[in-house]
Amino acid sequence: MEIYGLNFLYDWLDKNTYILFYLGMSSILIFFLSIFGIKYFASAIPADYFINKKRFSRLREHSVVLWLIYKIIKNLLGYIFILIGIVALILPGQGVLMILIGLIMSDYPGKFNLEKKIISTSTIRKGVNWLRRKSGVEDLRL
Repeated sequence: MEIYGLNFLYDWLDKNTYILFYLGMSSILIFFLSIFGIKYFASAIPADYFINKKRFSRLREHSVVLWLIYKIIKNLLGYIFILIGIVALILPGQGVLMILIGLIMSDYPGKFNLEKKIISTSTIRKGVNWLRRKSGVEDLRL
């Protein structure tokens, strides 16, 4: 087993072709998810989300069990978006926007301050507001 040239890498990739297959499939999935999913989730953020710190849930008042199921599913989706966003930083896709949407969907301590710091970056804010305008939704207010 030589480690000197690219022969080692070629041999390793030849023996582990399934890794390339899964990386390719992940790349395609992230690409389509970023095209279709980000526009939907960016338009679903309320325009006053970053102004109004108070949050309340009508679902929690109606049914605690449904609210708990909703929170679990929402957090799982948020963490999946964060992971896919991290991968999309390397593979093709909108990595930073996916991470931002995942952070908004999930619950953790200091969430509001981190989100506000990220959205305060002009490039991120312009990208999110551009997606919102394409969906016919008003821009985010800070």
